[in-house]
Amino acid sequence: MTELSLLDSDGRVRPLPPDPLNPMSDEVEQGLAAYRAGEAEQARALLTSIAGAGRTAIAGQAAMALAGIELGESGLDGSCRTWLEQVAAGEDPWLGPLAAVMLTPEFQSDASADSGVLLLGLAAQLTGDLVTAREKFEQAIAVHERMETEDLANILLGNLLLQTGDPDAALKPLHTARSMCDGLFAGYAGHLEAHVLIGQDKKDEAGKVLAYARRAAHKATSGTDGLYPWVAIRFGELVAGDPWLDVVYDQVESSGVSEGTVVRDPFETALYHREVSSPALVDIGFHLFPYGAEFGPVHDGLARLRTWSEERYERARRLVLVLHEHVDDWREEDRTRGLADLWRELDLPELR
Repeated sequence: MTELSLLDSDGRVRPLPPDPLNPMSDEVEQGLAAYRAGEAEQARALLTSIAGAGRTAIAGQAAMALAGIELGESGLDGSCRTWLEQVAAGEDPWLGPLAAVMLTPEFQSDASADSGVLLLGLAAQLTGDLVTAREKFEQAIAVHERMETEDLANILLGNLLLQTGDPDAALKPLHTARSMCDGLFAGYAGHLEAHVLIGQDKKDEAGKVLAYARRAAHKATSGTDGLYPWVAIRFGELVAGDPWLDVVYDQVESSGVSEGTVVRDPFETALYHREVSSPALVDIGFHLFPYGAEFGPVHDGLARLRTWSEERYERARRLVLVLHEHVDDWREEDRTRGLADLWRELDLPELR
C-alpha cells in the first residue's frame, strides 16, 4: 500500500474503506469443483488438508467450504459445527460473522423451520453453487412472508448479493430484515447493511445503523457472544476514521466523554465478548489507547494478521494510522517512543 493511498491530497489520513470482498482461493475452488462434480471424498480430503495447514485466510475458506459440504449432507450439527467454530475463531471479516451466527441456537431454530430450504440454499452458497443459493433464499422469502424465517432469508439473500458484487440490491433485504427483527438477526443485518452504506458514503446513516447493531448483537440482547466483536470492529473503524459523525457527537454531548472515549469503547467492550470470535483487530484497536506503554498485544495482533493474510495486515496498518490522533499523548515519553517504534515497524507515513 502506497503512502499516497493512506493520505489524501492535503496529507490527512483517509478513513478506512469498506471491507473488501476476498475472492475464493484457487486451491479451495479446486476442492469445491470436485465436490460439485460428485467427487465428495476427493473434495473432503483436499479441503481438510488445506483447513488444517495453519491459521491463514485460505485455511479459513477451506473450513467454511467443509462446513457447507457437511451442512448440505448432515445439517448443522457434528462436523459442520466443528468447521464453523474454526471459521468463527479466525480473522475473515465476512466468513467469521456468518459462522458465528450459524453456531447459535436461534439460527438453527429459524433456519430449520422451512423444511430445510434455507439450509440447502446456504449449503449451496458455501459450496459455490450461487444460482441455487439465490433460488432457495428467494423461495423462502416468498413462502414465509411476514414470518421470522423471512427475516433470516432476507439476511442470507443480502449477504449473497454482497458476495456477488451487487451491494445496491443487497440494501433492501438487509434493511427490511433489520427493521422487522431484533436481537442477533437485527445485529447481523445491521452489520451488513452498514457495509453498503459506508460504500455509498452515507456514513452518518451507517454510524446510526451500527450503533443499533451493536446493541442488538450484545449478549444481553442476542444471547450470544459470537457476533459482537465483528460489529464492534466495524463501528470502531468507522468512528476512528470519521470522529465528527453524528453518532460520535451525540455520545459526547449526552455522556460528557471525549471523542477518544467513544472511539475506544467498541474495542474495549469487544474484549469481553470473545468466547466464540476473537479477531486480532480488537486487541490492536484497544491496546493502542493510553493505558500504559506496553504494546505487546498490538504486536501480537499484527503478527497474527500477517500470518492470516496480507489484506488483514494492511487493514491493521490503516487502523493504527486512523487511531493515531486518538492515542498519541506527548506527555507520556515511553508511550510516545513506543508509538514511534510501531510507526517505523509498520512503515507508516509521516503526518503533518
